[in-house]
Amino acid sequence: MKTTYEALPMSSYPVRIQRFVDHRGSRVHWHEEIEILLFTKGTGTVLCDLKELSVKQGEIVMINGNELHTGSINGEGTTYYCIHINTDFFHNLIGNEYVIFEHIINNGECERLLKSVIEKTREGGFKNITAVKRMLYEFFNLIAEKYVSSVLNEAEYKKHFRRLDTFNSVIEYIDLHYDEELSVQSLAKQFYLSASYFSHMFKERGDTSVMEYINEVRISHAKNFLEREALSVGEIACRVGFNDINYFSRRFRATTGMTPSEYRRKCGKA
Repeated sequence: MKTTYEALPMSSYPVRIQRFVDHRGSRVHWHEEIEILLFTKGTGTVLCDLKELSVKQGEIVMINGNELHTGSINGEGTTYYCIHINTDFFHNLIGNEYVIFEHIINNGECERLLKSVIEKTREGGFKNITAVKRMLYEFFNLIAEKYVSSVLNEAEYKKHFRRLDTFNSVIEYIDLHYDEELSVQSLAKQFYLSASYFSHMFKERGDTSVMEYINEVRISHAKNFLEREALSVGEIACRVGFNDINYFSRRFRATTGMTPSEYRRKCGKA
């Protein structure tokens, strides 16, 4: 799993919309823009700040600015629209307050408004741009009334942003150095933090411990090696950062429900 900052194309238009069918995202990324996912068919899973969100047809996922995220589908035929909101048009920082929206929205009126935004954007023309802006303001007004997770003042916002920026940098560092010897102490030192504060920050933001996340990343890469490379299990364990093959096998089984060799056979690579 790779992590990166994504610079979205500059545009004077209020939204940028993409349609995805059977899309399996693997790159965790973030950007300043608010991102809205509207699932119109099937079900999927969205990873937001390392938390898995199960989404079904008709539901909306709100991804606040600078939050780590990626999405994938469950089954075949799953369709969703990805709507990026231009920061010049709307941003989480509203006046002197930073508004954090809930991630899952299940609301028929919100769904209707987004579908109309998609339709009008597709048609184009200055009249439709005006209509798009009006409907987006209606949408944000509605979720501001019903789906706000928290509101931060300027001082709280700056603290929140610093922690969010640090967390994103930590995730990116781990994803680049997963095959090296990593520990809470070494990572905390890398980011000029105490080990206790670093552990608390990561657990609070990611809903998992640092070492659990590192092991998840390593197992994910190990699965890719087992699927594609004719390496021994011991070689793969070393390549993904495990010095003990027995510990690697136990972690792999705990994560996947099978041993590395069983996983390889399942993939037809035995």
